[in-house]
Amino acid sequence: RGWCWGELEAEGGTLTMFSRDKDGKSGTGTDKQEVFSVPLQEVSQVSLPNKNELALEFGVDDTAEPSDECLVEMRFAIPDEDRAKALDAAVRKRADTSAFAGESIVNFPEVPVFVPRGRYEVDLFPNHIKMHGKSVDFKILYSSISRLFLLPKPDEIHVTFVMSLDPPVRQGNTMYPHLVFQFKSDEECDAEINIPADELEGKFNGKLKPKESGEVWRVFSKVTRHISGKPLHVPKSYESFHKQRAVRTALGANEGYLFFLESSFFFVIKPPTYIRFDDVQSVEFKRMELERRFDLLIIHSLGQCLFSNIERVEFDKIYEFLKSKNLPVEHVQTAAAEAPNLMLDDDGESDEEDDDFDPSKAPGAAAKKAGGGAKADSDGEPMEE
Repeated sequence: RGWCWGELEAEGGTLTMFSRDKDGKSGTGTDKQEVFSVPLQEVSQVSLPNKNELALEFGVDDTAEPSDECLVEMRFAIPDEDRAKALDAAVRKRADTSAFAGESIVNFPEVPVFVPRGRYEVDLFPNHIKMHGKSVDFKILYSSISRLFLLPKPDEIHVTFVMSLDPPVRQGNTMYPHLVFQFKSDEECDAEINIPADELEGKFNGKLKPKESGEVWRVFSKVTRHISGKPLHVPKSYESFHKQRAVRTALGANEGYLFFLESSFFFVIKPPTYIRFDDVQSVEFKRMELERRFDLLIIHSLGQCLFSNIERVEFDKIYEFLKSKNLPVEHVQTAAAEAPNLMLDDDGESDEEDDDFDPSKAPGAAAKKAGGGAKADSDGEPMEE
């Protein structure tokens, strides 16, 4: 069943498990039989998920093939609480956890996360971000974050923040290449930045204050953006029929929103799906004979995605956007014949990319009026939502 009873010992750079004898007692001296050993230099994280459990996580092997099976985590049940603490200390002393050293810079309690689902206490450290949940913890190096997204949902109640990872984090057999946070647009907080004022000014050029206040989505995205050093992308030029930045649709059996960014599509919430325009091979409108709905089929280098049940009134706006981005739209004349009064004569083009966005410069009502276009901040500089 995958269970093995024995005794753990941390000696030198190795954690070794020794088997018990037939009477259930540990062997002594030459009677000890080694079951397996773990080189502690391969351990990247050590934790005590509960008082009687020791968890070891191992570094990601960048040389492994996608089909390779790699050891990523081991957990040991230890009935004696004091023994568990002693082993935790011994392993920490010997394991290579230097990448996760340092003190917390800022703390966000009870952050709602949809993927993987739960509420997490989030701490940002100098080199990594830690998410502490009820049953699982994640430690993510900033070097593993590939991009950040701030996506205001058309319901005008929530703002979605997405953290894309490469390599993805893992929980059991499930890989998570995107972490999806969701905030209420009007919920506010105060966040203390635990960095000396002179260092804060020098390192971040005054872009972070010792105390950041405002809507939680704004503070969280701003602090994460600057501390991680990763660009933050937002929808900019697309505007739906309902003056929003996304359209309601479904991917498979999962309902959500499809956002149109300057160089990619992003579907949230489940499964979070990111499609770069450079990977798109063709786009096709489906079921145009229906009176109120249609589907959007996107074929890309990794497969295809069918976004279904999009409102018919969104066709013109979507088609104009796809054409402006020079995406290959197939059978559009057939779609036009099936759906009269479509706007197929706009030759507008755009070479824009997803710009780095500063949430501190966004207007206060950005989340509630998503899709309101470019607005001015306090300095009069236009900022796209």
